[in-house]
Amino acid sequence: GLSKPTLRAVPSSVVTIGKQVTIICEGPPNAMEYHFYKEGNPDFQIPTTHQDTEEKNKIFISSIRSHNAGQYWCCYKSPAGTSEHSDTLELVVTGVYSSKVTLSSMSSHVVTSGGYVTLQCSSQEEYNSFILMKEDQIFSMPMASQNTYTGVFQALFRVGPVTPNQRWRFTCYGYYWNSSQPWSFPSNHVELLVSVSQEMHLIFFYFVWTLHNSTIWAEPVTLITSESPITVWCDGT
Repeated sequence: GLSKPTLRAVPSSVVTIGKQVTIICEGPPNAMEYHFYKEGNPDFQIPTTHQDTEEKNKIFISSIRSHNAGQYWCCYKSPAGTSEHSDTLELVVTGVYSSKVTLSSMSSHVVTSGGYVTLQCSSQEEYNSFILMKEDQIFSMPMASQNTYTGVFQALFRVGPVTPNQRWRFTCYGYYWNSSQPWSFPSNHVELLVSVSQEMHLIFFYFVWTLHNSTIWAEPVTLITSESPITVWCDGT
């Protein structure tokens, strides 16, 4: 049978309202025409007059709006016939809802390598769900909102085990179940710092314990972010 096309969004499938995005349906070289579909459209098909580009396998949206959010799929026609549909692409538009969302850590922002931390996403708006993003990529499954009965709605996300070989920078969004692709504006950023390992603490302790009349210090500081340079000085007498 014919190979299934691949549908993707560039630069991302999560787009801020007013920004541009290109939806690309990738098929074989002998594909003669492409058809795009969107959930909710009549017959689901997107009319070709809505395509603002001459490349037949692309849809260019110059300024995305909330009505552009939704589920998309595509197929192509070749001399051998019509392909099956691509996997569904979920196009999300952020900044649709203006009610503020706040992200915070339930404990310290400094986490030992291999450890876990719980992040709280909350809002005074009655969002049904919250979702956590890491470096602008979806990090978690959506979590149902919990009513704290203090006028705040929240969801808790457990993050870990954290490792020092990557950046742990998060935001979160709120949205409603009945329309899951339009999201709120992003929350504030929360960045977790991965602390030095327990073994490193023991090495420092060993230096101090064995060199009674010495001084040990670190430059620029004793607490640094992962992969940052540090110099450890030991002044003995």
